[in-house]
Amino acid sequence: MTGSPESDSTPQLIIVARLAEYCQFRTIQKYEADPWEFMLRKLQETEEPLTAFKSDLFRTTRERLLTELETGGLSAERCSDYRLLFECLLCAGDFADAAIHLSPSAPNQAESLRQVLAQIQPASLFVEERKPAEQRSPSWDKLVSGLSHRLELDHLGTVMVRKPPTAQRKAMVLRRVRRNVAEYCCVVRIPTDPQDTITPFMLPRIEALIAANLRFLLRYR
Repeated sequence: MTGSPESDSTPQLIIVARLAEYCQFRTIQKYEADPWEFMLRKLQETEEPLTAFKSDLFRTTRERLLTELETGGLSAERCSDYRLLFECLLCAGDFADAAIHLSPSAPNQAESLRQVLAQIQPASLFVEERKPAEQRSPSWDKLVSGLSHRLELDHLGTVMVRKPPTAQRKAMVLRRVRRNVAEYCCVVRIPTDPQDTITPFMLPRIEALIAANLRFLLRYR
């Protein structure tokens, strides 16, 4: 289940384009003087399309679920399918509220899910990242920290503070950041081509990828 075929594809195209641009500063550097600010801007420009993409996916998933409930109960397999989808879209607390009703034996399932899903919205990495560090979800921080380690951002941060951050040194570090991000996207098949499709199950990785890079750029800018 990947959302309605009638869903607007524009947000996805923008997300993919911004991620591709993030990794390709050298191709446009004649127009941009500061790679640090350029890369930061490209990440920040994913906020609106990501919000739109997740909102549309949440809406179509909720409508499909409620339609299925109107025509009969959900099997254990279908409950599992919906739990996986909502886990990709919701914060931990909201997901727990929905998941408790996604069981074939849940009482008043249709009405309970209708009420719960009417009161919640998809999670936003940007909202989470604007919170003070101590107020962020531990599970979210664990996901972002794991991506930071995989992308070697923690190591590159150590490199940044080892010597004075000259323009040349910063440019060198950012080249490595872009290379690592591009390689990660390739390995886990995160789209960097507008012809590819973002699936719901890619969303946590995409959001953690953006958050990890945001933290790095904001910390060492």
